[in-house]
Amino acid sequence: MVRRSLPVLGALVLVAGVIGYVVWQRPGPPPPQPVVPKEVVLQYADGSRLWSTTDGRPRGLVVKRVLEDLAAASLPLDSLVATGGVVRTTIDARAQSVAAAVLGRLVAPKRAYDPMNPDDRQDDKVDAAVTAIDPVSGGVRVYFPGFSWNHDLAGGVSKEPAPGLFEPLALVQDRGKAPVTPLDVTAAYATVAGGGVERKPHLITWVTAADGSSRYRAADAARPVVGPHVADRITAALKEKPVCNGVACVSGVSPWMVGYTPQLAVSVYLEKAGANDADLPRVIWQEFLAELAG
Repeated sequence: MVRRSLPVLGALVLVAGVIGYVVWQRPGPPPPQPVVPKEVVLQYADGSRLWSTTDGRPRGLVVKRVLEDLAAASLPLDSLVATGGVVRTTIDARAQSVAAAVLGRLVAPKRAYDPMNPDDRQDDKVDAAVTAIDPVSGGVRVYFPGFSWNHDLAGGVSKEPAPGLFEPLALVQDRGKAPVTPLDVTAAYATVAGGGVERKPHLITWVTAADGSSRYRAADAARPVVGPHVADRITAALKEKPVCNGVACVSGVSPWMVGYTPQLAVSVYLEKAGANDADLPRVIWQEFLAELAG
C-alpha cells in the first residue's frame, strides 16, 4: 500500500513545487510612481511674481520668511509642491521696491569696505530694516530685512527698544523694555493707526491649489485694545512734532524711527549706528514716505 502511494505523493510534491515556482515568479504590483513636483508660485499683493519653485532654492530672506509663515499655518512647501498652487502675499511690490531703493541709496554705501584692510570688516558695517503694516488688515506691506543673506533684521532678530520708543503707547499696551523686532514695533503703532484695534501682522493673504481650490485664507482676528478717542488723542499729539511734517511719528529714539498714516504704519531700525548716523533713521523714514507718495 505504501509503495503504491509513493508515486502519487511524488506527483503531488512535483505539482506543488511547480505551482510555488510560478507564484514566486509572478510579478508583484508595480511600485508607486514618484510624485512629480508641481510649481508653487509666491505672488505680491497685486498678483505679480515674487518667487517660484522653478526658480530654484529660495535665496532672499523675504521669501524664506513667507515660507516659514506657510509652515506655521500647517502648509509647508513640501506639501504644496504635490498639488501645485499659488500663495498670495500681503507685500506691496511698489512699496517694497521703494524701501529697497531708499536703503540702497542711504545705507548700502556705508556697507562698502576695503578687503585689503584687515581692520575693516563687513560685519561691523551699518545695516537697516524697514517694515510697514496696513492698520486696517494687519497685512505686512513692506518687509525689508536688511542687506545680509542670513540676518533677518526685520522680524528675525530682537533688539533693545530705545528709551521713549513706546512711551506714546502707555495707554495702549505695556511694552516695557523687552527686546523687540522692527515688525513688533510697527505692529504696535499700527494698532493706534487702526483706531485702537489690534491685528496680528501677517504676510500671507490666501493660498490656492493648482485646481483653484482654497487651501488657506488669513482670518481677520481684530481685537479692540483702546477706544478710538484714545487712539485719536495719541495721533494728534504725535502730529505736533515739527520733524514729523504733519505725520504722526516718534522721533529722537535712534537707532529707531516709527510713525504712521491712516493707511500705513512704518518703522525703521538702523543696526550698528554710530554717532554720525543718529539722524539717519529719520531720513530713511521720511524719504520712504515721500517717494511712496510721489
